[in-house]
Amino acid sequence: ISTKSRDDVNRLFAERYKHWKSDLHHHFQAYDDPQVALQEGCPKELEGREDSWEWLCAHFQAPEFANKAQVNKGNRKKKTLLHHSGSRPFSYRMDARRGVQVPEIDVFGDVYVRPGNELAESLHTTMVERSQLVLQESASQLPPETPIESVAPPQDAGFQILTETLDQTLGRRPGTYCRGMGNARRREPRPRSSAVFTSGHCFDSTYGHS
Repeated sequence: ISTKSRDDVNRLFAERYKHWKSDLHHHFQAYDDPQVALQEGCPKELEGREDSWEWLCAHFQAPEFANKAQVNKGNRKKKTLLHHSGSRPFSYRMDARRGVQVPEIDVFGDVYVRPGNELAESLHTTMVERSQLVLQESASQLPPETPIESVAPPQDAGFQILTETLDQTLGRRPGTYCRGMGNARRREPRPRSSAVFTSGHCFDSTYGHS
């Protein structure tokens, strides 16, 4: 197995474990009394492994975990946009869109836009309109009979449109511009979040994470 395949499998397993553990934590929190949760709340998937449920109940009550969970809950409330990517890494979505003229904007629409989310819909519409202007500008430099669908946008155009639209609407993010990263910025180390890595670029989901 190649190193990339192994890393992909490990990353997928880590994401699945994180979501599974989160589901168990929500199940634990459904009980008002931790002792009742311990005695009566063992989920079916852990039947026969009650010692694992006992460990989880103790783990969920540990100060370090409880404090971290409270901080994460507060951070989620501050999010302007919530993504709906689930456990599937953004990089997989980018790979599936090879050949698309502006895949970053397509991924944004797939991950963030949902019925009733007017902000995400407005942002996506603006991105699409800007991408069309870029494609039209590129097409103007080609033979007149060239169809717009065959026009290749400038390198990093989709990523720059995405980051500029988010910055202009939600405010500039802290950090310094990085050579080779379009309008992305290098930030101080922070807890990991879902990201798109493509051609040396990183689309971080700081603007929203579920």
